Amino acid sequence: MKKKTIGWVLLGLVVFGAISFASYHIYQEKMLQSEKENKKVLNDRLADLYEDQTLGYFKADISAEAFDDLTSEVKNQRGERRTLDEIAQAKKNFELQTDLNELFESDVLNGMDLSAHPVLKTPNENQIQTLKNQANESSAKDKEWGQDITMLLGIAETQAKDFTAAENDVKNLVNKGSELTLSDYLTGVKTLAVLPDGKFKQQLLDQLAPVKNQLANENASFATQIQKSDASMETARKSYQERQAKVLAERNKELTALKKDLAKKQATYDSYKDLLESIEDSKKDESSRKDSEKESRSRESDSESSSSSDAESSDSVEEE
Repeated sequence: MKKKTIGWVLLGLVVFGAISFASYHIYQEKMLQSEKENKKVLNDRLADLYEDQTLGYFKADISAEAFDDLTSEVKNQRGERRTLDEIAQAKKNFELQTDLNELFESDVLNGMDLSAHPVLKTPNENQIQTLKNQANESSAKDKEWGQDITMLLGIAETQAKDFTAAENDVKNLVNKGSELTLSDYLTGVKTLAVLPDGKFKQQLLDQLAPVKNQLANENASFATQIQKSDASMETARKSYQERQAKVLAERNKELTALKKDLAKKQATYDSYKDLLESIEDSKKDESSRKDSEKESRSRESDSESSSSSDAESSDSVEEE
């Protein structure tokens, strides 16, 4: 093979290699860009499950299925292990919040709203301790959400102890039967007095009703003392609930202020986003216009070249 031929072959191989390398590099760039865009979309989807992701509060209208749906979607993407871990942690926190709400007669934390009067269903101290352990291990324990979860579990723990003490005292009073004295009754109902109004407290009051009626029927003076005890119970209950409600009311004020601040930030963000989209649309329109002009000039150039070629061909024929 001639040296000149070999040179051309080598040059061709070099050019082919350069083109292949450049094509692969462009392909890699496009893949990375696509992955970045997909990750941003998925992160936005995760953030959309929160009232505020930085503070850790979930939206009020979501369920655990929303996390499962997002997990299924992420599994179809490459290299999203970290995003899957973040979703799994978020779902754990959401389930912790759900289990906490299940302890009470109505939701105590929904979105960024706290219940002013949380009332336990039952004194399930084991379940409360389990949730406290989960809260201590939560990825969001130091966020505002985590601090509220800890506060509400503290309320649950206090109520559970009060519920258990009152339940034991009522059982003791009922079991005394005919040996029950007014002094026993007045001492025993003190633990029942501070319980917040709810189904569990009503069950204890129903159990105590026969004992109360027994004492009242035995002695008129006993009936008067029991009435005074009932009034004292009502005062104690109101005082207990007011102290508890005051703490929660103050926290709700803070959360309301946070929500207003977030709403302002969201409005600013939406406005900024609309502006960016408008600018982007303008750029696309300008690019499209330039492409059209370029294409038009190219067609005109082709037409002129064609006309010139036809003219030269005609001149050549005439010369012949």
